[in-house]
Amino acid sequence: MQFSLFIEAINLEETKKFLEDFYKFAVKYGVSYSVTNIEKYWKIDEMYTISLEVDKSTRKNVKTMLSNIASKWEEYPDDLLASKTMEDCEIYIPNLYMIVVYI
Repeated sequence: MQFSLFIEAINLEETKKFLEDFYKFAVKYGVSYSVTNIEKYWKIDEMYTISLEVDKSTRKNVKTMLSNIASKWEEYPDDLLASKTMEDCEIYIPNLYMIVVYI
C-alpha cells in the first residue's frame, strides 16, 4: 500500500516539518511507513509530493487513520482519494492538499 501526499509548502524544509508531524499522527494510529520520495510538484507552485510505503504489518490500522485525515473519500478500483477540491470534503491535517492511497 502506498500513499501520495500533496503538501502545501514553500520549500523542502517546510515539507520535512510536515512529514515529522505526519509521522507523529500515523504512530498514534499504529501505522508505520517509509518515505520513498519527496519532490516539488511540477503542476502547482508551492506544493510538494511525498510518497510513502506503508509497512505490511500495520496496514490493518490504515482505515482508522484515514477517517481521521479527511471527512470524505472517493473510492476507485485501485485507490482512494481525498482532496480539498472535493465537494463536502474537509481535510483535517493542516497543509495537506490531497492524498491518494494506492491499494
